Amino acid sequence: MTSADLTASRREQAMDWLLRLQQAPHDPQLREAFEQWCAGDTANAEAYRKAERVWQLTGQLAPSTTEHWPKAEVVQLPTRRGRRWWLGAAVAACLMIAIAPSLSLRLQADYRTAPGETRDITLADGSVVQMDSDSAIAVDYSGDHRDVKLLAGQAFFEVKPDKAKPFHVRADDVQVTVTGTAFNVELRPGRVEVDVQHGSVRVEDTDAAQVLAPALTAGQRLRYVDGQVQLRAFVPTQAAAWRQGQLIADDQTVAELVQALARYLQGEVLLRDDALAAKRVTGVYDLRRPEAALRAVIRPHGGEVRSYGPWLLVLSKP
Repeated sequence: MTSADLTASRREQAMDWLLRLQQAPHDPQLREAFEQWCAGDTANAEAYRKAERVWQLTGQLAPSTTEHWPKAEVVQLPTRRGRRWWLGAAVAACLMIAIAPSLSLRLQADYRTAPGETRDITLADGSVVQMDSDSAIAVDYSGDHRDVKLLAGQAFFEVKPDKAKPFHVRADDVQVTVTGTAFNVELRPGRVEVDVQHGSVRVEDTDAAQVLAPALTAGQRLRYVDGQVQLRAFVPTQAAAWRQGQLIADDQTVAELVQALARYLQGEVLLRDDALAAKRVTGVYDLRRPEAALRAVIRPHGGEVRSYGPWLLVLSKP
């Protein structure tokens, strides 16, 4: 067994012990067997502390009560089948916050992408939607309208012209109306962003009955944040840079970039330092290596990334 395999196996065993103890906290035989496992190798005890730390960070476990672990011989480990079952339960618990919204999206979405996945969809009229990682859309082509609702993430639209049937993209209360053009729409909490590559679009807040941009044209970016409109120019070829595997940051906060990169990672990402989150960043980052990109974003500001297995990354300052 390689060193990496041994570490993964020990981590799996530690999570197994943690869950078994949660299920039967007053079982003296189980506690004794656990203490023997910890005492058998210092690496076992360290693996358990890390597993417990993951549990604490996700709000699943009270602080440790295992203050004294006596030394003894290693005992029989649970079967591999049992470890897999408990490990599956651990993953499910750690990611519960992420899973609940996902279930809601499944009920609403016609098309979805998983973290790290992109997808091209050709709609009934020949218009093409390129979906970014961890994104979802719902499509309604009934009657005399062509409507797409962006439920999560972002997507790039290349719309076939049809003056009789305007094409609408809705993200929260923001509606983008076009007849034929190419543009990107991104939805984040409290924020919608529209980038036009060519052609023009009309952007409005339907809930407030307010026109945000009567004609947003090629090379223009509209960012609608908490009811405020921000207009900026950009190079049209950089629209939806994610399609080339790039994240381009132009004086954005660390928090914004962490939120964008988190869509490309399987586990949870926690940014635990408000001062670090507020730092501003400009640069180009590789979306094909999202964890390395996270490190590149925060390292210049003294931040570090701590990995707790495949389920959790914690970003903070030492």
